[in-house]
Amino acid sequence: MLTGRSRLDPRRWSIGLRTAVVFGVAFALLCSLVVLGVAVATSQGVALTLEAPGGSGSAAERTPGSTSDVPGQGGAIAPGPAGAVGSDDSVPTVVARVLARQQLIWSSVGVAAAAVAAGGVGWVVSRRMLRPLDDIVETTQAITARTLHERIALDGPRDELARVADTIDDLLDRLERSFEAQRRFVADASHELRTPLAVQRAAIQIGLDDPTPAGLAETREQLLEANRRTEALIDGLLTLATADRGLAGDERVVELGELVPEIATGLIDEARASSVDVVILRGTFRRVSGDPVLIAHLVRNLVSNAVEYNEPGGHVRVLGTGEAVVVVENTGPVVTAEQAVTLTRPFTRVDRHGGTRGRGGAGEVAHSGLGLAIVDSIARAHGWRVMIEPRPGGGLRVTVG
Repeated sequence: MLTGRSRLDPRRWSIGLRTAVVFGVAFALLCSLVVLGVAVATSQGVALTLEAPGGSGSAAERTPGSTSDVPGQGGAIAPGPAGAVGSDDSVPTVVARVLARQQLIWSSVGVAAAAVAAGGVGWVVSRRMLRPLDDIVETTQAITARTLHERIALDGPRDELARVADTIDDLLDRLERSFEAQRRFVADASHELRTPLAVQRAAIQIGLDDPTPAGLAETREQLLEANRRTEALIDGLLTLATADRGLAGDERVVELGELVPEIATGLIDEARASSVDVVILRGTFRRVSGDPVLIAHLVRNLVSNAVEYNEPGGHVRVLGTGEAVVVVENTGPVVTAEQAVTLTRPFTRVDRHGGTRGRGGAGEVAHSGLGLAIVDSIARAHGWRVMIEPRPGGGLRVTVG
């Protein structure tokens, strides 16, 4: 909010206000000059007309029948073409007609001169005020993907052009962060894809050196495991790309009360193998509008992550609230608040001891580290938010809503 002193500072005025003030003052001065010039020129023209031969003197001194009133005798008033001063015209009539002609001529000249002067003032003022626009255009055109760190940083009055420049700078900030995230994502994805390929190449090379039945069986298992990991990673990348693209218009009403138990049932075997209990609080879920396939991916990733990063004898609780779409709580290793906020980044994992790692090695679990990143992307596509909070006794509470 501008203070009283700020309102009086011309640098704080908008372009419209400054242009109005400049043109108002300019036109006031020009009109004053035009009126003054017309008045002076008209008075001088009338004076010269009345002082011409036979044109001086008052109306009382000029008697009808004097030689000055007789046509053709050298008087100032003589017959002429239609509209000219006639022999029977009086001096006031002549003065009025001369005055009208003089005012018309000089007013036309004055208005034309004022129009030219006003156009010149407008051109100068507009060029001066819009000069920063050229700087904005040149700087913006010079910025490329390699120079996203550059900014316009426009100086001068904080008017509309300054707000445009600041908006473009903010846009460049977001683009730079997006490009950096994309580069980091591509590098991480390349590493993740290279790891199973390296495992497969090593398994093939070692297995072929020992082509015994036992060696071939072991090689086959290693290749299948690497293939499953690669397939899971590619599926995760495709899902993430689909979620980042947003909703395709195929939105329907989804009954979470039916969807969540169905997905949890499909993960029962995985939970039993890890000695984890999955508890579904039925009757707490509501209807939502969105893409059924993406919402199913969201719920499956949440429950699967809660089962995977748990501890033997732990539990997973899945429920809904009036404000949240779905809430998943799980026991597990202790995670700090600083670590929790990074879990939606692609390829970020929590190990069994509560630490976070950005990339996995060959001996780690088959999880790609994309689970919560996909959840966050799907949530944003539906206009929801993902909040991850560490539980005091260990584990996480993930809220989507």
